[in-house]
Amino acid sequence: MRPLCNRLVRLVFCVFSIALQFSATSAQAASSFILGVLPIHSARVLSERYEPMRLYLEKHLQQPVRIESASDFRRFHERTLRGDFDLTITPAHFARLAQKEAGFLPLAQFVPDHDSLLVYAADRPLRDIKALKNQTLAVIDRLAITVTAALQHIETHGLVADRDYRVMEHRTHASAAYSLLSGLSAAAVSTSQGMLQIPEDLRDKIVVMQHIADIPAFFLIAKPTTSKRQAAYLKQILLAFPAEAEGIDFLGQTGYTNLTPASETNLKRADIFLKETRRALK
Repeated sequence: MRPLCNRLVRLVFCVFSIALQFSATSAQAASSFILGVLPIHSARVLSERYEPMRLYLEKHLQQPVRIESASDFRRFHERTLRGDFDLTITPAHFARLAQKEAGFLPLAQFVPDHDSLLVYAADRPLRDIKALKNQTLAVIDRLAITVTAALQHIETHGLVADRDYRVMEHRTHASAAYSLLSGLSAAAVSTSQGMLQIPEDLRDKIVVMQHIADIPAFFLIAKPTTSKRQAAYLKQILLAFPAEAEGIDFLGQTGYTNLTPASETNLKRADIFLKETRRALK
C-alpha cells in the first residue's frame, strides 16, 4: 500500500510542478508588451531589424517586450484588430481602417513617405503599361498599400488585375526581383525601400519604369484599450526614439529619417485605398 501512496504523492507533486511552470509561463506572456510588425521581411530579418526598438521599449517600459508578426498581411491585420499587439507598426491603409472602424490610437509615423514603383528587368523592357496584358506582375502582397496603388493606376490604363494580367505574390521584394529577372514576371511593384532589400548585383539589372505614387509611411498605433496616460507615454518615448542610440541604429538600418506625431492629414491620404482594401479583406 505504501509504494502506491508514494507513487500517488509523486504524481500529485509532478502535476503541481507542471501547473506552477505553466502558470509562471502564462504570467510572463501576459506581462510582456507585444510589438506587432508587418511581415515585410522573414521572421529572422524582422527580429534583427526591429531589435533596437524592442530594446528601447523594454528599457523605458520596464517590462519584457516581444516582437510578433503574422504569415501575411491579412492575418497581420486580423491580429491587429483582435488586440494581439500592444503597439502595432502598420501601413497607412491598415492604420486608417483600425482607427475608423475599431478605435485604435495613431501615435506616430515614420518619415519619409513610401512610394510605389513599377519596375522591369533591364534585359526585358516593357514598352508601356498596356504591354502587361496577358503577362504576370510580381508583388509582395495584394494587400500592400503600394500594390493597391499600383493596381489602381494600371486599371486607369484599361488593364484589370486577374482579368487582363496575372498577379503573383511573393514573400519579399527580393523574391519578387528574382521572379522578374528569371522571366517569370514581366514587371513588379516595388518601393525605394524595397529596392534596398534586393542584392546590389540584382538591383543593377532592374529599371524603374514609373513612379506611381507617394504614400504615407508606416504608422505606430495603440489598441483602443490603452489608457490615455499609457498612450501619452508611448507617444513621448516613440518621438524621442530617433535621437537615442537605439533609434540611430534602427534608422540607419531601415532608411527612415525620423518619427513624427501621427497626422490626421496623412491618415486621410490613405482613404482613397480603403474601398479596395475592404473588398480585398472580405
